[in-house]
Amino acid sequence: MTGLPDEVHRFIHQHIASVEQLEVLLLARRSAARSWSAEDMARELYSHPSSIAGRFQSLRAAGLMRETMSGDFQYAPRSTDLDAMVACVDTMYRERRVAVISAIASRSVENMKAFSDAFRIRKKED
Repeated sequence: MTGLPDEVHRFIHQHIASVEQLEVLLLARRSAARSWSAEDMARELYSHPSSIAGRFQSLRAAGLMRETMSGDFQYAPRSTDLDAMVACVDTMYRERRVAVISAIASRSVENMKAFSDAFRIRKKED
C-alpha cells in the first residue's frame, strides 16, 4: 500500500500521529541511555516544549517511553518485539522517508474522513 512492510504500516497506524512524534521516538531510541526533558528535546528537534511534552505522554501511553524520577522521559519499549519494530521503522525512515511520511499523513487523512463522516446527513430509510 505505501511501499512499506505491512507490520511497519500497522505500527505507524497504531502508534504514530505525526512526523514530530516519530522524530521524538527515534531520537530517544538513538540515545536510549539518556533521559530527555521536553525543553532539551524541543531544542534538538527545533520544536516547542509543550508539543514535545504531549508527544512524550503519547509515547509513554503506547509503552514506548517511560517517565524518569526527574520527570524527564527515556526510550523504554515494554517488549523486545516493540523495540525491534521501532528499529525497523527507524531503518525504513532512513531508507524510505517519503513512504513513511506518506503513511503518517494517510493516517491523518483517515482520521479526518472518519470525523467528517460522523456529520454526514443521511436520508432516512422507509
